[in-house]
Amino acid sequence: MRSILVAIGVLGGSAQVLAAQDLGSITGTVRDTAGVALAGAEVLLGNKRLLTTPQGGFRFDSLPVGTHLITIRLVGYTALRSSVSVRTGSWEYNYVLHAAPQVLSTLNVEVRRVAIHGTVGDTGLKPLAGVKVQLAGKGGGEAITDSGGRFAFPLAGQGQYVVRTVLPGYAEERLFVELKKGEGVELAIRLRPSRAIASRADDVAVHDLGRRLVANLAGDRLNSKQLERYGSLGLCDMPGIVARLQAPRGGLTIILNGTVVLENMPVYALCSWQAAEVELVEFGYSVCRDATRTLVDMLNVWCTRFNEERDRSPAALRAWRDSDNNAGRLKTQRKGGPFVVIWERR
Repeated sequence: MRSILVAIGVLGGSAQVLAAQDLGSITGTVRDTAGVALAGAEVLLGNKRLLTTPQGGFRFDSLPVGTHLITIRLVGYTALRSSVSVRTGSWEYNYVLHAAPQVLSTLNVEVRRVAIHGTVGDTGLKPLAGVKVQLAGKGGGEAITDSGGRFAFPLAGQGQYVVRTVLPGYAEERLFVELKKGEGVELAIRLRPSRAIASRADDVAVHDLGRRLVANLAGDRLNSKQLERYGSLGLCDMPGIVARLQAPRGGLTIILNGTVVLENMPVYALCSWQAAEVELVEFGYSVCRDATRTLVDMLNVWCTRFNEERDRSPAALRAWRDSDNNAGRLKTQRKGGPFVVIWERR
């Protein structure tokens, strides 16, 4: 009889703990730009996943109160990702998916001459003059296409690069290129019309990425060729990335396309991106290990001399942060913790 009473007491205590948790529910609909309900769209919220009903509806229950990342995907539409605030009770959110623009393939031909060369044209293959071409990486810089749409970066050698093309009236393009020793590449880039205006923030983000491509280790990132073999696998399921994050206790910082910052995200938030949707991913257990300090400056974090030292292990760094002598002082500063920088395909 006593064992039964003890069991009842344990179950009762668990129920009280669950009841004390702040939980909420999210309902919503997914439609296209014409207002038509989209059935069968994949919706991910936290570590939960479901498909929208024939009426485009969805519902998540028993969600912890706080900020979460919601992802909505459907073939033929651009994936939507947004932070969502979960509060006690039930709350409704409505989302609109935009048809995915036609992807214009870039002709990439290996050539005997070292460096990066190419031409830029419109969808009708007409050469475009005056296009700003930004090359981020060793030996990079900026160039303007001539009357034949041509550009060249003769100083580009072995390494990884980002090629960004910008012209008013056209959608900007961003390509990731890797050169082997003694190798060159000839690019044929096509731009599609667009009324979107290029952002100065994107310009700075690509420039800073170029600095990291030169200075940081290749083991701290995966490029498009390396990601291709993972297909529809989520970034959260890639052990090479998750292992480097050292299971962050205080949350993960996700930087999207070098400009959008999502703070205090759980590791499973990386499930929102499939490998096939990503062109490049950078990752590490400490922002302070970035030799270029581009991420430190962007996030406005505080790095001490201790956590900047490269011979310190993650375990030693965590122990130092948690010590009584440093805990109070660090609470007043933003710390440089684990991060993932995701560059989406465009």
